[in-house]
Amino acid sequence: MEKIRIGSIGVGRMGICHAESVAYRTPDAELVAVCDLNAELAESTAKRLGARKFTTDYHEIMEDPDIDAVLITNTSAAHCECIKAACAAKKHIFCEKPTGINFEELNAIDAAVATNPGKVIQIGFLRRFDKSMLDAKNRVLRGEIGKVVKVKSVTRDPGKYREYFDKFLPGSGGIFYDMNVHDFDLCRWFAESEVKKVFSSGGVYAFDEFADFGDLDANSVTLQFENGVMGEAEGNRLAGCGYDVWVEIVGTKGSIDVKCGRNTFVVVKDENGIKEEGCPWYWERFGDAYTAEIVAFVDAVKNGKPSPCNTTDARRAVEIADIAKKSYEQGVAVENYHLFG
Repeated sequence: MEKIRIGSIGVGRMGICHAESVAYRTPDAELVAVCDLNAELAESTAKRLGARKFTTDYHEIMEDPDIDAVLITNTSAAHCECIKAACAAKKHIFCEKPTGINFEELNAIDAAVATNPGKVIQIGFLRRFDKSMLDAKNRVLRGEIGKVVKVKSVTRDPGKYREYFDKFLPGSGGIFYDMNVHDFDLCRWFAESEVKKVFSSGGVYAFDEFADFGDLDANSVTLQFENGVMGEAEGNRLAGCGYDVWVEIVGTKGSIDVKCGRNTFVVVKDENGIKEEGCPWYWERFGDAYTAEIVAFVDAVKNGKPSPCNTTDARRAVEIADIAKKSYEQGVAVENYHLFG
């Protein structure tokens, strides 16, 4: 098979990362079309990345017979409709998380996917593709720390991007769906079990405007899995030290920490103490993983491999997000999310 021809839908914060990965770092793929509601951005991105077509209407991407696969990387609230359209057009699909932001959308996505057999549908839980996360996963599978007891996953975004958050978050689905889903997915991935009980707490601690669009600037979610593993997911938009993202897996014979990463190997030691520079933002920490997940997607499409992160994985993470939000709203632990399905 020749190069996989890809159309990119949405080239904002996340979308441009994926579009550039296709154009610059994935030899078996070709970026042929760019779509964005911002016409100037769509045109300039297409020209810069060598795509032959640009548009503001994603239906034009779906209807193009010369496009094999689509990247759905626009706003979270539009993912469901785009997935349905891509399935109807019989395209391979890479979609950023979350796929949907409620059970109605999740059910609609499942129905659409069932009409598109034989196509790869991969969801963007990029941390599964990070080499350090993969190293930790393989060590757990080899039994190096014994039986897993607890998984803690933390995501703290730098607070200096407050102005950006104010613009982006109202259409994102909120902290549970947009931010915590990465942590929910990692907890489930390492626990190798499904969640049976959830309790959430949180609030608006510094960015008062978040309350205007029904969001939180920090939260904590406690999980209990069916196999007994404990989980904890923390979300925070207030970090003062940069992009503070890390995971701890505790076992019966030891523990594994996947640290937040460093922007440089330089360590300064002076009269003020010892200073290391952390990663300022997501690309510096997970840039390689962004590329790895796109390469994996193209490999699956080209060689008929199963999706390495499918819509069932995405559904489980969103289910947890849904019950976590309801737990927060009701102030109680939720033991059976099917009550809300």
